[in-house]
Amino acid sequence: MVGDTKAICVKRMKEKEQALNKRNSRVIVKDYDMVEELCQRHLDFQVMNNELKPKSIDRREDTIRNQIEKYPIGKMQIQAVNPADVEDHISTLIKKNLSVSTIKKSLDVMNAAYEWAVLRTEIDYNPVAQIKKSIVKRLSKLESKNAAEADVIVLSEEEEELFLQETVRTNANNGEYKYAGGWYGRLLLHTGMRVGELISLTWKDFNEEKGLLTIDKNTSLARNRSKSQSEKKYLSNKGTTKNQKARIIQLFPEAIDDLNNIRELNPGKPNDLICRTKTGGQYTDTMMEHLMSTIYKHVDFVNEVSGLHILRRTFATRMHENGASVKEIAAYIGDLESTTLRYYIAVRKKVVMGNEVTQVVPMPKIRNNDLNEKKNVPAGNKDIQE
Repeated sequence: MVGDTKAICVKRMKEKEQALNKRNSRVIVKDYDMVEELCQRHLDFQVMNNELKPKSIDRREDTIRNQIEKYPIGKMQIQAVNPADVEDHISTLIKKNLSVSTIKKSLDVMNAAYEWAVLRTEIDYNPVAQIKKSIVKRLSKLESKNAAEADVIVLSEEEEELFLQETVRTNANNGEYKYAGGWYGRLLLHTGMRVGELISLTWKDFNEEKGLLTIDKNTSLARNRSKSQSEKKYLSNKGTTKNQKARIIQLFPEAIDDLNNIRELNPGKPNDLICRTKTGGQYTDTMMEHLMSTIYKHVDFVNEVSGLHILRRTFATRMHENGASVKEIAAYIGDLESTTLRYYIAVRKKVVMGNEVTQVVPMPKIRNNDLNEKKNVPAGNKDIQE
């Protein structure tokens, strides 16, 4: 410890020791702790040990604040909670018409906190674990779809075309593009990238000659927990891609065209960001979402369209419709096969009939290759098969 005098050194050492003791005391579970305190202590422990990304910390904080702290179970002492109390809490959240995913997060946060305390031998049992399986089954039933609901929401082919037309709409008075970042929306639709990956790209990531794009970074906004460093409420956090796997994708002609138009409008050096504001700053995921929401509002969609992930889902679905396998699609968009199949590929096709939208399961396509294999390859002759 460095200081001008011995007294200053001793004072700073005591301050550091007090801060350390205070921090450590925050993660010690006490019998009289309430559920909200247990969840917060577990989160503090995870933050201390760098177990979560900044964005994940924000989500966990929001869940504790909005789905636990504000409800009776949040004020109950941890030792007094039983499985019936957990079930009552979930029933209350269901009555509030919260999304299933939001309710599951509340359940997962409480379960993880209790499990953590049990492993530390600070409490005897986890009341959430005893009933979690039945609650998950109950929540799964709430997710069941009727015949007119989409399993995965994507743009129809007609809506996709309307969106693409709107992104490059020009003003009648001066001929300039109506939307400063319309080409960014097109690039999202033509690559299936996450928005955090898009706003992290630099021009050196784009190899125009070979038609390749390197995706190895992700940027997200997270709450500023150190106001001494900046007065900003949120800070940009740049890291690896969400699944921590870099990838180089071969671009479709439409995506190459998008990038060339972006560069023509806003030229940059190799290390410059591809997505830049008019002042040269970096786009954030929130800014990009607001931009696309503005475009959506001016498109005559039959159903309301929102969010950026609908562009990623639409891209994945189009690839699947064109014959790509789930494995190929997952590798291209940088996700797990199971996640891609469940959340990004729409099997039902949106059909617009007048002012109504119907989700139709189209007739399965039988590819010529499949037919030829069935006709020409003798059963059991594996040497002839590819």
